[in-house]
Amino acid sequence: MQETFKLEGMTCQGCADTIQNGLNEQSFIDKAIVSLEENSLVINAKQNLDINSLNSIVSGLGNYKVRPFKTNLIAQIINYFTSKKPIVIALLIVILSSVAMQISADEFLLKNFFMSYMGIFFVLFSFLKLLNVSGFSMTFKKYDLISKIIPGFAITYPFIELGLGIIFLAKIESVLIYVNLLTLLFMISQSIGISKSLINSEQIQCACMGSAVDLPLSSLTIIENLIMISMSAYMISILV
Repeated sequence: MQETFKLEGMTCQGCADTIQNGLNEQSFIDKAIVSLEENSLVINAKQNLDINSLNSIVSGLGNYKVRPFKTNLIAQIINYFTSKKPIVIALLIVILSSVAMQISADEFLLKNFFMSYMGIFFVLFSFLKLLNVSGFSMTFKKYDLISKIIPGFAITYPFIELGLGIIFLAKIESVLIYVNLLTLLFMISQSIGISKSLINSEQIQCACMGSAVDLPLSSLTIIENLIMISMSAYMISILV
């Protein structure tokens, strides 16, 4: 019989692998599959599963807890965003900071908001990448199309990203068309690579927050890039 449960306490793919391997060693379990992205546990077993027995096993592997699977949509949404807490917090900082920069302006201009957003986005995320450039580059070139074609691009990308962020924040009109074109190119390259990795169910760490934050690639990563693609495309349309 097959049963599905929710798993709490996982922070990285290593946690998921530890739990999955530990459960698969149990004689009464035919197969256990742990999903980090969905915080779920699917078990095929020879007998009815007791949640207390499962908790006694997983608690011995770390600070993990098994709970009954809930189909409540709100609960699923909360769990999804909770599991992506680092990137959600980072994006909230970018959004709130961008809005705050528009308050002192005489009028709200969409292009100014977009430039603030893209500038803060690049500066914040480049900082996280620059903490460990080599660690970032090793992960980034696993899915970014440009990095797979151009040797050394992954190493230089955090510095390029920082430069783009500074130009957006400084609103240097003479080069805005070029930085938006580069932004569009980079984000499309990453989005295609991420989509391929997700379709192939590859377990790759998201390089967007550098190597300091262990966060797997997910649909939220694509959404984050699509926002940047939309903003840069809009800016190009009004600058041409």
